[in-house]
Amino acid sequence: MSTRTEDWPKATRPHRLVHVDEQVVVVDKPSHLLVHRTDLALQDPDNLRERLLAEGVIDHRWHPVNRIDRPTSGLVLFARGGEAHRMLHEQFASHRVEKRYVAIVRGWLDAPCTVDKPLPTSHNALPKDASTDFIPRAHFEWPVAITRYPTSRFSLVECRPSTGRYHQIRLHLRHLRHPIIGDSAHGDKPHNRFFADHFTHRPLYLHAGHLAIRHPDGTERLWKSPLPEDWQEVMETFGWGTETAFLRD
Repeated sequence: MSTRTEDWPKATRPHRLVHVDEQVVVVDKPSHLLVHRTDLALQDPDNLRERLLAEGVIDHRWHPVNRIDRPTSGLVLFARGGEAHRMLHEQFASHRVEKRYVAIVRGWLDAPCTVDKPLPTSHNALPKDASTDFIPRAHFEWPVAITRYPTSRFSLVECRPSTGRYHQIRLHLRHLRHPIIGDSAHGDKPHNRFFADHFTHRPLYLHAGHLAIRHPDGTERLWKSPLPEDWQEVMETFGWGTETAFLRD
């Protein structure tokens, strides 16, 4: 994996504050922005935590509770250090958080399914249990030949991971042979190249749009994030609109 900053696309839109209180901050992260500085991008000064520090939204006592991949967009939760961070982190560690994502994938996913496939973590090659539910929400057949077939099919898929392994949704969709469009690590190169040539933006089409968790004050909270603006061109081309229908119960 490359460590050069110039190898990574840059974030195409600003972050958006979703919720702010004395213990919790929820932010809608754009695609291609790091949550915080990592060993793989030590020279990249632009990351979500540094942005919030510079804006005075948080100080150095605050840290992310969840992390989503650099190219993935959506909801990231920060908490003030101490009891609030410990409580929220424990909910993620014990899989008591409801997370929903949406993805645009190659091919038609015809019916809801569950993938139970162990995956390595980001720090350990030993596989651990990993499970994701997938629900197809829309389909589109495009009269263009991206590969050897005369038409190309795509699905809008709701993804509900019950665990949080490294690249879990991306790897589980590849296992189903429905890779996410824009996934340079696990995706389909001809389809990724076609989208890059025909649409303005180049996100990974994976968005964390729904997060339900118990707040440190004891109340149950639900935060949602609409589909990013850089998805709009594809959504309109496919006739899917831009509503977050995938987040319905």
